[in-house]
Amino acid sequence: MKTEIIRIQKHLGVDADGIIGPVTIQAISRALGLPAVTAWPTQAQVRSGSSIFGKPGNESALISITPPYTLYYEGSPVRTIRVHKLIADAVQQALSEVLAHYGCEEIHRLGLDIYGGSYNYRSTSSGSALSMHAWGIALDFAPETNAYSTHAPQATLSHPDCQAWWDIWESHGATSLGRERDIDWMHLQFARLG
Repeated sequence: MKTEIIRIQKHLGVDADGIIGPVTIQAISRALGLPAVTAWPTQAQVRSGSSIFGKPGNESALISITPPYTLYYEGSPVRTIRVHKLIADAVQQALSEVLAHYGCEEIHRLGLDIYGGSYNYRSTSSGSALSMHAWGIALDFAPETNAYSTHAPQATLSHPDCQAWWDIWESHGATSLGRERDIDWMHLQFARLG
């Protein structure tokens, strides 16, 4: 099956990784003349277990990626981060674009190198529903200055110098709870709200 997917991806001119993700789906839609398909499911679809991300806690769906600049978790350098394999390319590309846009010095000044985690099988901070982290499709950055209940302008990731940070992530389909709801500015996820 994976060989067939790779063959189709090569024919479509997309990264031939054998995974049917949003890029492949969009390329198939274009090739068939169909309307563009929304890249990522809603939170409700993810929580139903019937989305492209499957069931929560499925560690076999996770892969480790090496960030293009050093991230720090609780003060220690992070060599790799684990995310769902379907968002790995988007995360890698977004972090590379962040590095190209800001450079290491500015990344450090803004706290964009302070990593708060990704995969974690747990409920949301505010309720009993599973967090998008339980699927490995959410990441947290600069948690100390962007806590769940910290609103703009106190949340550092709400400041104008972080506009490009969010534009880059959103260009890859990520959703910011901060920009959408002015809560949890540390959090970004590859699932639409709803």
